[in-house]
Amino acid sequence: MSAYITVATPMIDRDLLLQALADVGFGEGRIVVSDEPLPLVGYEGSQRAQVANVIVRRQYLSAASNDLGFISTPTGYRLIVSDYDRPRFGATWLVQVSERYRAREAERDARLRAEELERERERKRQLVEAQRSAIEAKAKRLGYSVTVERNQEKVRLVLVRRTY
Repeated sequence: MSAYITVATPMIDRDLLLQALADVGFGEGRIVVSDEPLPLVGYEGSQRAQVANVIVRRQYLSAASNDLGFISTPTGYRLIVSDYDRPRFGATWLVQVSERYRAREAERDARLRAEELERERERKRQLVEAQRSAIEAKAKRLGYSVTVERNQEKVRLVLVRRTY
């Protein structure tokens, strides 16, 4: 029976961790995810005392492997790996997963920034439209004819009032 070791990781977001694991070959269907930690299974098929929230079951590693797991802690996820599996799924593999995690995190952050910029543009557009509408309504009440000219993102109001 192999002993398990626990390794701290910089990963804190479960969705990004799952994406990173998919990038290194452990996609949907190969991973068990649970809010409540589940026991890991050893190479003989027996449950171990170690538990994890994200588990790569042993059948997806090799015939003699133990489950590989990530346990959620207040400071981030910790990798739980057996001594037997550590040469293959230890430090070097964890660096690959961490690199994919950071890449996915950067993609998410860029997408969120782009979405925020788009929301800000929309807020500004709505503000300009509200101001235009208010000015146009007031100008018409005061007897002006209003012509609206639009040039890309610019709006120009031409107010004309004939007095004789």
